[in-house]
Amino acid sequence: MRLRHFLYLFFFFFTVQARAAVPVSYADVVEGLLPSVVSVSATKVMAEPPEMMLALRGSPFEQFFKDFYQDGRFDAPKSILLGSGFVYDANGHIITSAHVVDGMTEAMITLNDGQVIKGKVIGRDMKTDIAVLKIDADMKLSPVKMGTSDTARVGDAVLAVGNPFGLGNTVTSGIISARSRDIQVGPYDDFIQTDAAINRGNSGGPLFNAAGELIGVNTAIFSPSGGSVGIAFAVPSRMAKWVADALIKDGTVRRGRLGLRVQTVSPEIAQSLKLSKVYGALVAHIDEKSSAVQSNIKVGDVIIGFNGKEVPSMRSLPRMAAEMPIGTSVELTVWREGKELKMPLIISEMKEPEQAATNTTVKADEIQERPIALLGISVAELTPAVRQKYRLPKTAAGMLVTSISKNTDAASKGLRVGDLLVEIDKKGLHSFASVTAWENQAAEQGIDSAFLLIDRNGDRFFAVVKFAALN
Repeated sequence: MRLRHFLYLFFFFFTVQARAAVPVSYADVVEGLLPSVVSVSATKVMAEPPEMMLALRGSPFEQFFKDFYQDGRFDAPKSILLGSGFVYDANGHIITSAHVVDGMTEAMITLNDGQVIKGKVIGRDMKTDIAVLKIDADMKLSPVKMGTSDTARVGDAVLAVGNPFGLGNTVTSGIISARSRDIQVGPYDDFIQTDAAINRGNSGGPLFNAAGELIGVNTAIFSPSGGSVGIAFAVPSRMAKWVADALIKDGTVRRGRLGLRVQTVSPEIAQSLKLSKVYGALVAHIDEKSSAVQSNIKVGDVIIGFNGKEVPSMRSLPRMAAEMPIGTSVELTVWREGKELKMPLIISEMKEPEQAATNTTVKADEIQERPIALLGISVAELTPAVRQKYRLPKTAAGMLVTSISKNTDAASKGLRVGDLLVEIDKKGLHSFASVTAWENQAAEQGIDSAFLLIDRNGDRFFAVVKFAALN
């Protein structure tokens, strides 16, 4: 009898503790967050009437379509939602995603109370997808409270706030699904993965922890359909803060580099070099124009430590070097011939490669298309003619989808003409030759689908598309 009473008490207290560990409501936390979240929009000028309008000229429906435009003009400015953002500081700096304001110098910022203020783009960093705008508000702003993304753990509760589909401040909850995700969209990928519902329009919005502290900036989703399927990615707040502070100070981001070309340490390499585990970065080349030539680093060394911190993988090392001030000395821990060595190295500045100027005055008939039969689509290289015809920004990358066959998985997955096909199976696309190389690889591997990275008006998402011949 006593045992039964003991068990009843045990389960009672266990249930009470379990309920206490999970918040019944986030309402109090969210109430304090909403004033910090903004929406980002801009005006778009239509240079020519849409094709349907041209087809309906002279018909009874012409006036119906004209009423959609201001004063019946086609070139009337139209407000379009671009994404989300949040107040970074009391000085009026707004953080959003770089792809949200790509190619723009200003955008309209809508505050939580409905007030609309013109914001000036003071800088954007496409490598981390972070941009900063500045507004002059005649009211007290509510900056977000910065959290520490480095201490966030898988399983922690998170809140995403943004403006999906232009619906205004929308709050979704979830957990951190994974850390340090590399989704192959940039050289410094270190994303927080979450299952909080994030859709188009959420880009640039904040990701908070349960205490209401900013731990990430929502930037991308994985989706076969283009909508939320519970896999989304956010730039860690530590990286976002470092980039934002640099943009506010200089309008650009100066990154450090080691002057080394490194590669992944495979299990076979780790075993042959007698490493205790698979980690570090294998030095494959030393840039003769960098300060690395003055160091004692040699090709074949494995860098396993950076200023006392372990280098868990090859991709971790460039991120560590990038955030170091130019000209500072760092201590590298190097594995060479079965021994650990400490070596100093001076951080040099990473320079953007110079691009040759191209002639943009071209004829439309110079545009060439190429079919990708396995996917049932056709694509075109981003030549000056294509960029001119489709009004693509200079930063646009990939290949333009020019046609999609009916009754294919590409069509059913919502792929559209005008989308940019950035990658296939994590390999970048930039020319017809790269398409051919992928087709040859697909034939050798005997696969039946492709893992696509798609850019649609600046929003990037993934889709798995089955081969057309196998539908």
